[in-house]
Amino acid sequence: MTERKKSQKGFVAVTLITVLAIALVLVVYASLLQMFTGGEVVVGTVAGSVYYSKTNTEAGDPWALTLSVNNYTDPWYARFLFTSTYQSSVTILWQLQKMGASWGNVTGFQYTSIVLNGNTSQPVYASYDGSLTSNRNWGGNVTANGQYRILAYVSTAD
Repeated sequence: MTERKKSQKGFVAVTLITVLAIALVLVVYASLLQMFTGGEVVVGTVAGSVYYSKTNTEAGDPWALTLSVNNYTDPWYARFLFTSTYQSSVTILWQLQKMGASWGNVTGFQYTSIVLNGNTSQPVYASYDGSLTSNRNWGGNVTANGQYRILAYVSTAD
């Protein structure tokens, strides 16, 4: 093979590699044009716990992490006590669960929308507005003796 044919084959090979590289860059670039930006990222910690009460009052601080009631017809209430300095609008989804073979949902969600003020002991009750006066009686959803719990899902409201 002559030097000229070798040179032409080399040129063709380099040209093909270059064209493929440019095409690959264009494909990657085109796919980048279809990227989507995610939602807002909140940097900060939301911390707290669900507490229970038989009386739904603040007098004498009757709220506890666990609760025993005598009968499934007895009233009981829940609140979430925030222990972080987080400040923003949040939505809390409350859900009653019962222990069977595993925890199962008894109710749909109760929604609470509220603005956290950064107070490290801000209570929010299982009511539409987070107030004590309209707090939900979860005992009204219990139909048998057993073990129950409340799940509180906290998310930004924005």
